[in-house]
Amino acid sequence: MSHAVLRGKATKAQTYLDDILNAVLTTKHETDISKISLSEILLYSMKANRSGIFMINGLTNEYITNEQILKIAIPITRTLIANGYSRKHVMVILRNDEYMAAVYYGIIFSGAIPILIDPNSTNYEFTHFNNLVGPKVIFCEQKKLNDITELLNKRNINQPEIVVADSNAIHKFTKNASSNIDDFRITHVNLDLPVLMLPTSGSTGLPKAAILSQGGLIAQLPTLWTQHSQFPRPTNIAMLVSTAQWMTHTSLMIACPVYQITLLMTPKSTIDCLLTMIRRHKPTWALLGPTFANTLATAASVDDLGSLETVLTTGAKPGPDIMKSLKRKLQLNVNLCNGYGTTETHGFITIPANDTPFESNGNILNILEFKLCNESGEEVGKCEQGQLYLRSKLCILQGYYKNPEAYDECLSSDGWWKTGDIFYQNNEGLMFFVERQKFWFKYLNYHISPEELESVIGSVPGVKECVVVETDKGPAAGVVRQPSYHISENDIDDIVNSTLSDYKRLRGGIAFVTSLPRTHSGKLHRADCRKFINKMLGCQE
Repeated sequence: MSHAVLRGKATKAQTYLDDILNAVLTTKHETDISKISLSEILLYSMKANRSGIFMINGLTNEYITNEQILKIAIPITRTLIANGYSRKHVMVILRNDEYMAAVYYGIIFSGAIPILIDPNSTNYEFTHFNNLVGPKVIFCEQKKLNDITELLNKRNINQPEIVVADSNAIHKFTKNASSNIDDFRITHVNLDLPVLMLPTSGSTGLPKAAILSQGGLIAQLPTLWTQHSQFPRPTNIAMLVSTAQWMTHTSLMIACPVYQITLLMTPKSTIDCLLTMIRRHKPTWALLGPTFANTLATAASVDDLGSLETVLTTGAKPGPDIMKSLKRKLQLNVNLCNGYGTTETHGFITIPANDTPFESNGNILNILEFKLCNESGEEVGKCEQGQLYLRSKLCILQGYYKNPEAYDECLSSDGWWKTGDIFYQNNEGLMFFVERQKFWFKYLNYHISPEELESVIGSVPGVKECVVVETDKGPAAGVVRQPSYHISENDIDDIVNSTLSDYKRLRGGIAFVTSLPRTHSGKLHRADCRKFINKMLGCQE
């Protein structure tokens, strides 16, 4: 993948991918590397390693080969194409098992565009994304079928075909399609169209659908293995904990088959189930959010984690106590590091080397140009804090679906992508995360969009104005009542809890106030609101 390198030399992981790209070009009788799709890379890699173990289902303890996945995925592909769904939107609401994987690849191979949704999404969230993207097909698990069907019928909204992703339903859906993988060719992918869409809160507004491209995802294929030197199979078993709506999920789903790494996943993600899975199948590599890293450090023993060689945390800045606690449970030579990435860059921005201190996120990857800028957009020097700006022809997302305004807000006048995150760079080139400048924040490693919560709270009769802020206990709200209305905390909690996912509940509390801090232009001053509400509720910032 040397053509994606913008700074310095290609890594061994990138030069290994070059060999795969050249092999795909040969099979196509092509010479232009830009004509290769992600689907072709995945299909070539899985067919070339048919007997290789694609995944281990940590719940059933089944070992599933690449060939077995393809024999489910390719009939799905052929059916989607035959039904005219190529280039159409398809919604996926599934947990981590072999049918999720087969559906994932089947959609991508067909040229349809999946929107990947949290399997724990509420009716409100499902309706928002269904209305936004208008999927022609929804793949879901059996226990979601009645809720989805009832919701679609009740609200008279977009009426897609619904397919349950289990053995019987998939067989019925693909009954007229061949499972022969030898005569299958990728023909329906349009390189000008996106590969998939992921939900993201971005910096403002309701959740958006980030549009991800062929070039961006292909450029990110080697990044997880930046610090490795043995190829193929730089590690044996990579543990996949995140569900399909996360960028980290797609990063592993597309990179592991290409690099011949077995995925270890389970549809049941309680800590007890995960520990049982780890003890039995002994992963060598793990990508963890800080919250789960903390849970694992508390619940696991040294023996439980003895197989791990690399543990990469990401999603939010972990406290030093979390990293030290986890380090004590790992073997001495384990590479424990905190990377940094975004959906908007198709994945990672930094991957720390083995000797990088916990406090640092490491160096910016060579596929991105970068600079740190002050509030005026002027570049700052080493050891000075500034917002991270990024530039890349491949790695910056194509846009937010039906929301060009939100996309344009994140671009500087000269075309740099503004991450909204404050860093400083030391004299050795290492990056250190300071804080998020964006409005959104994270709780339990989930994105929280204040404006989404504010929209729901604002629908309560008698709410004149509200603001949602981050606290150490979770989201909290400041609420201004309309005169003569007697709104209680229960009134607000009831609508939030019944409308939104559990992690969006106002665990930080609700403060009723007479007014909220504003800027000179009359907008809410969110930084001052955060300090004010935290003080009112007795929370730490």
